[in-house]
Amino acid sequence: MSLNVEARDTEILKYFSSYIEKEVGIIYSDHNAFQLRNRLEDIAKMMGEASIHSLFTTAQKGITGAFKQMLLDVATNNETSFFRDPKVFRAIEQTVLPALLEEGGENKELKIWSAASSTGQEAVSLAILLEEQKAKVKKPFGFRIVGSDISERVLTKAREGIYTQLEVQRGLPAALMIKYFTKDERDRWCVRPSIRQKMEFRKQNLKESFTQIGKFGIILCRNVLIYQNVDSKKEILDRVSEQLEPGGFLILGSGESLIGLSQDYHQVAVDGAVIYRKKQIPSMAAA
Repeated sequence: MSLNVEARDTEILKYFSSYIEKEVGIIYSDHNAFQLRNRLEDIAKMMGEASIHSLFTTAQKGITGAFKQMLLDVATNNETSFFRDPKVFRAIEQTVLPALLEEGGENKELKIWSAASSTGQEAVSLAILLEEQKAKVKKPFGFRIVGSDISERVLTKAREGIYTQLEVQRGLPAALMIKYFTKDERDRWCVRPSIRQKMEFRKQNLKESFTQIGKFGIILCRNVLIYQNVDSKKEILDRVSEQLEPGGFLILGSGESLIGLSQDYHQVAVDGAVIYRKKQIPSMAAA
């Protein structure tokens, strides 16, 4: 009996993992099947299902609407913090920003895309960094930040720009917290309007077309490719490259690399961080 139950569970997990991979490219392998199971059990409770078995039965009738959104929400890893991986932000300050401003005219507007932005800490960190740099550089500039994610739940929080004490303590220096946040009546920290108005957050599946999102000088796509298979990595990178201006910068997660995936970039090492600069003339595929 237990063997039958185990086989049934394996079938269910394989079904949902295949669906998730098809929809967003995230791979659940055998070693993290327990994580998927826990997340499916959470969905079952939210939907009033008795178990993942009855959830599976419901799925056979079609995964749509709120069911689909919940499934994609829990499938993604929304781990984030302010100024996560500080050497990346130092690289933006010391190398990326000076390079882009040098090539632009007066009052250049930088457009930045924070892909898979989760609850918004990366986008807010970028906005704070750029605000701080505006007072230090010789050339005046403006900026606009687009944050995107597939999860409506995290996008709602990002748009609100409200964080708990614990959240702001993760990576955010006290001086910047006081300068760029205010406290509300519930003792939460709220991003000041002067920063919030320079950011927008939109729903975007990186497995789907995003040509409408526009062109950018900087794209951060951190800790996304690590969950994809090779074909999905190449597909996402090809389309990301289309949205990056020649000479623009692509920033991946610390455990990610373009080796064997794209020839469109020069690798740049900056004080422990590895970033990628798009070639002025994209490489041509071999005939």
